[in-house]
Amino acid sequence: MRLIGLTPRRDISQVQELQPVLRICRIFTRRGRGLIHRLEAGHFRSDRAAFGDPYKSEKRESAINVKSTVAIPICFAIVGVLGSAFFIHCPPAQCMAFGIESRLDLPDVVSLAVDVMQTSAGLPVPKSRRMDLKGKEVVIALPENAPDRRWDDALLANFERTTGARVKTIRPGNDTTAVLRRYQADLKSGVPEADVYTIDIVWPGILADFAEDLRPSFSNLDGLAPILVENDTVRGKLVALPYFAEVSVLYYRTDLIKKYRLGGPPRTWKEMEQQARTIQAGERAAGNKNFWGYLWQGHASEALTCNALEWQASQGGGALLRVDGTIEIDRARTARAWEKARGWVGGLTPKEVTAQLEDDSLRIWKSGGAAFMRNWPYAYRESMRADSQVAGKVGVVAMPMGDGAGARRAAVLGGFQLMVSSKSRNKEAAIELIRYLTSPEVQRYNAIHRGYLPTRSSILREPAVVRANPAYALMGDVFDHGAIVRPSTVAGSRYNAVSAAYSRAVHSVITGGSEANAAVDELEDQLRRILGDR
Repeated sequence: MRLIGLTPRRDISQVQELQPVLRICRIFTRRGRGLIHRLEAGHFRSDRAAFGDPYKSEKRESAINVKSTVAIPICFAIVGVLGSAFFIHCPPAQCMAFGIESRLDLPDVVSLAVDVMQTSAGLPVPKSRRMDLKGKEVVIALPENAPDRRWDDALLANFERTTGARVKTIRPGNDTTAVLRRYQADLKSGVPEADVYTIDIVWPGILADFAEDLRPSFSNLDGLAPILVENDTVRGKLVALPYFAEVSVLYYRTDLIKKYRLGGPPRTWKEMEQQARTIQAGERAAGNKNFWGYLWQGHASEALTCNALEWQASQGGGALLRVDGTIEIDRARTARAWEKARGWVGGLTPKEVTAQLEDDSLRIWKSGGAAFMRNWPYAYRESMRADSQVAGKVGVVAMPMGDGAGARRAAVLGGFQLMVSSKSRNKEAAIELIRYLTSPEVQRYNAIHRGYLPTRSSILREPAVVRANPAYALMGDVFDHGAIVRPSTVAGSRYNAVSAAYSRAVHSVITGGSEANAAVDELEDQLRRILGDR
């Protein structure tokens, strides 16, 4: 059985065979009403938010509601038996109507039930929160990947239950270019559709004019990563608060490091190249002709901007723009870094790398086709899934240092922030929602259950968080000593143009269309035109 999607194509109330299941759920638990309402509204999905708050009343907010905990499994046991009786025997066409590719059997139903119960368990209740927001409504724009939806729904439903406010969610998709375009059009209209906007780490400077200053409401920012707070501050205005972070890391095959007696993962780009060539030659000699030494992202987009800034900064080539907005490029070192990457194409990396993004790299990696990969933290959990040929054979280290004078570690920061529209009519509830989503409790929950990198360094180092995400053991040092921020805040509304010019220049080099020195010179000319006299 494979789920095509977690949302059905028609109303489940049309299916008479499932009415006994709905009635029994009503009998067993009043909290089943959330499930019933969602089912009858056509939301047959594994959604933790459907099963109510696993916590007791406000006076005992931290105690698990035993009745609810018992009732939910009982209800699902009945759903499993009676529901499977329908789905096992339903005609294929009727199963397809519910987004199910083939007939469900009992293990499938149980699997869905377990997923739901896991999501609803341990939902966080922040210690500091308001409970007088009944009747208030807040709208949040939430770009997300498909697997995130059930987690987001659970957290937002939990916020509703613990504060009394209502939350409406707008889902603009996960294409960041399209999302930004939609945000800009919406905010420029003067009547924005959302109160809270989830924004990419490079958007604060672009959207600053439309944002409420959050500093009066969040005067104490202790614990949040300073580099992220600085990124979200534009001309003294706290445009947004960090929700979760991402930072690039180097993945390596632990079994191959051992097989070729390399002693350990690489610390510098030079060591990485040497190890990658050794492993690639050995694996190809053993018959794996499509094995590659190093995977990265070379598509002419923000992905390439991230990769190339890491090469450039780690080799002492500068961070592209200084804090005062002037250009910071060491021409010779930057050109050498780009030339080195061009030498990888077709050698250590596939020729197709110049058109590849993160998921393309991950697909090759999971098939066992490479020794090293540059990617984001999400790739660790993906590497450990049952469909991965490298599960149990993956290590993670910080991105390599450059070589020679001025060398350093350089890992680009990513992630999302939470912004309140200055035109919001529900600022009180909007600010409280941001306070909830950025709370230590929610950050801890997201880190353990979703693999979201916390923006609070104390949580990043908690044993439970590190056990759930072994790669996080090194993230604290990366934050403190190796992280670099793209110059989005200083470039402001011109950042998209800056990034596009940069990625095009690098792409022209790695595809062989331009010489590195000429491309750097042309880039500087373009940046001056984009930024004006600074």
